[in-house]
Amino acid sequence: MLHRIATALLAGALLTGCGVVADSSGQDTASPRPSASTTSGPALYADLTRRMVDEGTATFTFSGVGGGQTLAGSGAMRFEGDQFDADVHLTMPETGRVRAVLLPSASYLALPATKGLPRDKPWMKVSSDPRTRLGRTLRPVVDQLRGSFDPAQSLGLLRAARRVVEVGPATVEDVPTMHHHAVIDLRRATAQVTGPAQEQFQSMLDAGVTQLEYDVWLDTTGLPRRFTADIPTTSGLFSITGVYRDWGDEVSIEQPRPKQVFDADKLKG
Repeated sequence: MLHRIATALLAGALLTGCGVVADSSGQDTASPRPSASTTSGPALYADLTRRMVDEGTATFTFSGVGGGQTLAGSGAMRFEGDQFDADVHLTMPETGRVRAVLLPSASYLALPATKGLPRDKPWMKVSSDPRTRLGRTLRPVVDQLRGSFDPAQSLGLLRAARRVVEVGPATVEDVPTMHHHAVIDLRRATAQVTGPAQEQFQSMLDAGVTQLEYDVWLDTTGLPRRFTADIPTTSGLFSITGVYRDWGDEVSIEQPRPKQVFDADKLKG
């Protein structure tokens, strides 16, 4: 049962391998007419990550659709340097509503009671270095979720863009922003990452996909407020959008109480 749950979780997580996905409530109000103003992707990425580290926290909502699949949810994130924590709620057709708390030393997956875990102990702990077959099965799920929701991964696609074009001013949820557009070179992106993201990018290259369309909206302070990406898959085009809010506000990201947790390293099978 637990292995079937892990497989379903992994299938859902793979849909978001290029990053956070979010609702489309902050629609662009500018006409998509590229201007002459451009910058390099790595330079833009360096600027916005400096601003994100300065703020340290944010909340987000996400959704994605394509190929007969849908995904939606919300969460909070906290990061400093290379450390990234998140508390994520998402809904997938395979599993229903799922929650994940992603911490540096371990991560926790909460599944509906109907998926095999008792109501009073709904959390599964997955360590950073699992010792059991179950833990090793669940670890790629955690890695995919972390890669999907970590801004360094999703916004990090900008590092593979040779040129980012300023489309023009736009409003995202009443916040003035500048809309930027880039074409991501998937070969460059694959060479710049490791782990699950690299594997997914390579599989896309193997399928003949060489570029991704990518848009990001930055506010007047340089913080990301929204991004979108179109990802070709074997089931058709999967469109994702991410919206960030509440930069710098206090967030609560806590590990579950021990009595509510099963440890994958202590469960066999």
